[in-house]
Amino acid sequence: RLRAPDAGWTGGLASAGAAATLGALVALHPHQHLYFNFLVDRATPERLLVRYDLDYWRIAYRRALEFLFAQYPDEPIRVQRRFTRGYHNRHILPAADRQRLELVAHIGDFYIADRRISTFDSPVMPPPYAPVIHSEKVYGNPIVDVVAVDLAKADAAAAVPYRAAYRALAAREPVVRDRFDVYLDAEAVSWVQHPCRLEDTAPRFLLHLTPVDPQDLTPAQRRVGFNDLNFYFHERGVRVDGACLAVVPRPAYPLRHLTVGQFVPDGGPLLWQADFALPLAPATAHEYRAAYRSLAAQPPTRRAPFDVYVTPSTVTFAKAPCAGDDARPRFIVHAAPVNPQDLPGLPFHNLGFGFPARGARFDGICLATVPRPAYPVRHLTVGQWLPVAGDEPALWQAAIPLPPAPRTLRAVRAVERALAADTPAYRGVFDVHVAADAVAFAKRPCAPADTQPRFLLHVVPVRPRDLPPALRVAGFANRDFAFAGQGLHFDGACLARIPLPAWPVARLRVGQFRAGQPPLWQAEIPLAQ
Repeated sequence: RLRAPDAGWTGGLASAGAAATLGALVALHPHQHLYFNFLVDRATPERLLVRYDLDYWRIAYRRALEFLFAQYPDEPIRVQRRFTRGYHNRHILPAADRQRLELVAHIGDFYIADRRISTFDSPVMPPPYAPVIHSEKVYGNPIVDVVAVDLAKADAAAAVPYRAAYRALAAREPVVRDRFDVYLDAEAVSWVQHPCRLEDTAPRFLLHLTPVDPQDLTPAQRRVGFNDLNFYFHERGVRVDGACLAVVPRPAYPLRHLTVGQFVPDGGPLLWQADFALPLAPATAHEYRAAYRSLAAQPPTRRAPFDVYVTPSTVTFAKAPCAGDDARPRFIVHAAPVNPQDLPGLPFHNLGFGFPARGARFDGICLATVPRPAYPVRHLTVGQWLPVAGDEPALWQAAIPLPPAPRTLRAVRAVERALAADTPAYRGVFDVHVAADAVAFAKRPCAPADTQPRFLLHVVPVRPRDLPPALRVAGFANRDFAFAGQGLHFDGACLARIPLPAWPVARLRVGQFRAGQPPLWQAEIPLAQ
């Protein structure tokens, strides 16, 4: 029986000198790491529990493999390569067993090979999860479990709770019907497919749970707005009576939404996804209905696929009628401050969100609200996009310039009057005015669509040495900008003012462009005489 050697036993060997120590290590081979157990205080065995990798891990894996060889003497034993801790356990097995051990590299190989038994280096939860058919323990704590993925390989008694759970679910109506039917109850989220193919269980399962109260999430979870419980089938599932059943325990707090699906990890595609919004509590539903009636009584700030309402404290998206697919794409909310010092180094504050974290669907209506930053905002960009689309453009996007505060408005009107009294350095789609310390882009009348393309501004120095070494090959300083971060809409006009470098400027290249396309307009403005 495996145990921690007495401190006196190993301590005595150590005191006999280096030769005795070497002899002890040779005698203990291939478990010579047990020699160092005397360093751990046996009076407090809980301290030892964090040292499994040093003291017990490899030998426990060997015991688990020996169990598999004895239990299934007439067939090869397939395990994932990571479960063998490299090749160490393979090398200390008898030669006959080494021939029967097949290592597979990936989860997909694991299932394509029709793997029936899995060893884990973490405790497996009790039924109705994977049934433990063998366990290696230290001080009563399991460190390696052998679990049955296919109940045909478990004894009849171990299969009883899983068959009962499957039959009870099959008699109910799932909350989601897709490649897997998904069931929700007070204790768990359950997944069922019948008939079940092994390749259907190979992709990773997606499970995101959004609580009614965000405070029920950990600080890390609050940043994304949900509890991520993604899993592999072998961690939560079994095959029973030709079906696949996976069960994930549900957190104790109330839920408002769950997102389920499957995806290929490490940058692979999302294979399928479905959402289910739990019914709102009566008091909460009453609050949402009252909020929607109040919004619908006034025109939206911007009409789009979702109507957008902007108040001094919030940005609200509303749509009626609204289907579940309408709210699935992620929402864009970018808030550009009036004073760049309120957001050092960033052009805008990203307030984007997923609908489950900020919204609710009721009476065929979708309503979602996000708070605005405390500092003054000059411009909002709103829209929706699909994260699985990679670099694809937004599904829809709209610019919402916000009226400046009275003090800011007085200042920007004064700047516009001063510019109007001067002759612009360039007159075109936008008038461009150049002063000693700044360049200004002005247009009247000006619509939000006029400022959507990005602005081109290249500053060419009189002396090339004024540029940083990395810019000298290009020959200019790039000051391109988005109007939302640098400009203001006011009184039907728009104005953006960009500071110029302190060194002498030979000429400016100005214009507007969209990413990946030729410039919409472009001009050269010589300055140096």
